[in-house]
Amino acid sequence: MIYIPTSSRITGGIEPKLPIDIFPVWSVWVLPYVLCYFVWFAAGAWILFKIEDRSFRAFIAACTLSFTMGTMTFLFFPTYVRSMPIEGNDIFAFLLRMLHEDWGRYDAFPSGHVYISTLLTLFFCRWYPRQKFYWITILILISLSTLFTGQHYILDVLGGYLVGLAGYHFGLWWAGAYAVQKRSGRRPRKRIASSLN
Repeated sequence: MIYIPTSSRITGGIEPKLPIDIFPVWSVWVLPYVLCYFVWFAAGAWILFKIEDRSFRAFIAACTLSFTMGTMTFLFFPTYVRSMPIEGNDIFAFLLRMLHEDWGRYDAFPSGHVYISTLLTLFFCRWYPRQKFYWITILILISLSTLFTGQHYILDVLGGYLVGLAGYHFGLWWAGAYAVQKRSGRRPRKRIASSLN
């Protein structure tokens, strides 16, 4: 709802490309790039129906801040990614060409793919620490997919991590999760046996 209109209508801005941005375009990486939408949908449904109130409020507050930061950056500090030639005639190349041509080249920094995935990773690692490995793997794959599809640069990925991290901590603060953690972390005072007994 935000990315497509802003990416196709904004002009000007800067290309946040660094000398170390030398990632080739491999069209097969469009698969994790697109499949992340299904991960987001499934995670969102799980959060909606399974997560208790305080954690739900923390997540919504985190999303609100992160999405606001991302959108404001897209609108007031436009960044773009230069179009790259995509070779091949397979389904991956076709899908990647469609993304490059139809979705616009703007809204590069911060990467929405990365900050949304970072938020989900941080919250799910907090809620389900035993599944931490899976969420970190998903975040790494999505981050690499943004680079190997030519959709983002390294600065966009780093910016996505920072926006997601800021949103996460804001959400926990907003919902009072830090205060609860501090209270529950305190040791109860031991009563000293009276010498008057």
